[in-house]
Amino acid sequence: MEDGSLIGELDLGNSSSSQENSRSGAGAGGGGGGSDDDSIEESPKRGRLRVANVGGSLTVLLQIALVAWGVRQLRSVLAKRRQRADAAQRAVELPFRAVDPPGCSMLSPVAVKKMVELDPVPHLLVDVRFPGAVRDAPSPFETAVSIPEGEVKAALQLSEAEWENRFPSVKKPGRSDIIVFLSTKGRRAQKAASAAADLGFNGCCVLNGGLEAYGGDVSSSEDKPLKFLSRDAVAVLLQKNDRGGEASEAGTNPVYLIDVRRHDERALFGHIRGSHHVPVEELPKALNMESGLWEKTYHFPKFSDDDTVIFQCRTSRRATWAAQLAQDAGMGKCFVYSQGVYGWRFDPSVLPYDSYEIGDSPPEPINFEVEKVDHEAAKEELQRAGL
Repeated sequence: MEDGSLIGELDLGNSSSSQENSRSGAGAGGGGGGSDDDSIEESPKRGRLRVANVGGSLTVLLQIALVAWGVRQLRSVLAKRRQRADAAQRAVELPFRAVDPPGCSMLSPVAVKKMVELDPVPHLLVDVRFPGAVRDAPSPFETAVSIPEGEVKAALQLSEAEWENRFPSVKKPGRSDIIVFLSTKGRRAQKAASAAADLGFNGCCVLNGGLEAYGGDVSSSEDKPLKFLSRDAVAVLLQKNDRGGEASEAGTNPVYLIDVRRHDERALFGHIRGSHHVPVEELPKALNMESGLWEKTYHFPKFSDDDTVIFQCRTSRRATWAAQLAQDAGMGKCFVYSQGVYGWRFDPSVLPYDSYEIGDSPPEPINFEVEKVDHEAAKEELQRAGL
């Protein structure tokens, strides 16, 4: 071989032919290289392919093979990334079904105002107007977050870390938390609330009349103050319920005492005998239920607008907001038990306790001495209240 130009031969025939042509090929190579050395020649004998001086061509083939291998590897990596992204998306998507109708509830301006002031339940206010509208007319609620209506569904599906990164000042709402959607007139807010309800959020609410109605309606609604009752008055009313037929014979409706605490509080620290349980975060939606669904859900008949209803909690904060909701729903005889179970000292099984939140260790109950009902004071109070 000269200059290493002859790489070899590919014999496609029999072995004897291969040897003969190998010698012939060697002689040709030894005779000196010409311009034809860079070509691929067909052997004069059938079945043999002679490859001469193909160093550059093999390098190109090797490069092509490496590129093809790299493309396959890249496709594999991209496919794995897509699989991980799809898995992450499925993990973020909420697996719960949409809530039962009604998907959202309407809150009066005064109910929203009291919710912000009293903080009776975990809640979030969401302004769904366009960013330009928010800049031109800022929300009256400092704690409201701005999420345009079209982005609400995606925002509520963010992970905890993603939510905290986008909205560091507010906690991501839970399934049972109250979410109040705000818009100028309320139409966009209703669409956003429906989208959130489709994701399984049970506490979706809308400011009735929108932000336009917020200013004037609050002042007018505050002309209707809530009514409060002491523990003695509540105890006497419950005793009348216990006597059975007297209420019906007198032509009066029964008294409903509604405990709006959480399930864990009622189970751990006891409840006032004769009370019914409706957690306060469920009340906006519950008040819109038809009677059959109410009774199926809460296991007692739904009260009418003419019934006397007293709301109670640990103290009176949640009960005050609950009474406001009931009053907004058209109930004329709503009362708040002002002292709550913390001040109920008539039953040793109803234990007073300090406030705590879900996830905290429950506090130890507070020791107390059982007291007696002051019937005279209760009678005078009930007369003043028209009861």
